[in-house]
Amino acid sequence: MILPQIIVILLLIESIVLHEMAHGFVAMLFGDQTAKRQGRITFNPIPHIDPIWTIVVPLAAYLLSGGSFIIGGAKPVPVNPYNYRRPVLGDICVSAAGVTVNFLIAILMIVLINIVFLASGSPADSIMVHVLLKVAMLNILLGVFNLIPIPPLDGSHLFKYLLPEDLRGPYENLGRSGVGFLILILVINIPVLWNVISTMIYRLDHALITNLIVFR
Repeated sequence: MILPQIIVILLLIESIVLHEMAHGFVAMLFGDQTAKRQGRITFNPIPHIDPIWTIVVPLAAYLLSGGSFIIGGAKPVPVNPYNYRRPVLGDICVSAAGVTVNFLIAILMIVLINIVFLASGSPADSIMVHVLLKVAMLNILLGVFNLIPIPPLDGSHLFKYLLPEDLRGPYENLGRSGVGFLILILVINIPVLWNVISTMIYRLDHALITNLIVFR
């Protein structure tokens, strides 16, 4: 049936939108109004579409993996760290906000699976459970993927504070120059490196699902 796949895609798109909205909302809490002024704190997916991350990256990942893997994202929400009342804490919190939302969505989907089991006794192979579980797994994938410390992914904004100050600028420039994007494509297509990342994702998926799904 194609309807469950459409629902999964729509929920995935909105998950990506919520990821970006979280960046802008937390930036606003720290004093930066840039995302709000540019209309990026919205549930409407259109302002969040990015030619590279929303179109090119998903297609490249799908084609290069033979249809077994897909990843993507939205247009990065514009923020100005110089407006943060507490620059370092603001940068860390804003960067972590999107990933946190993805993990919260995954947990919410798993909670809903439990509610479905409790309310109706639906079997594990029911369409609703399949949709909820798929959305949970995809959000875990998005969360872990964004934690990879390759600029401009969110993980790079956290990892840079572990580097000496004189290395932070050149490290961030990898994302601005597009070199980080090329490195990311290489990582996805180097089996050993991608196996490490996919193993982390699988284990986190398994840990969350095993421990949070009560009714099985």
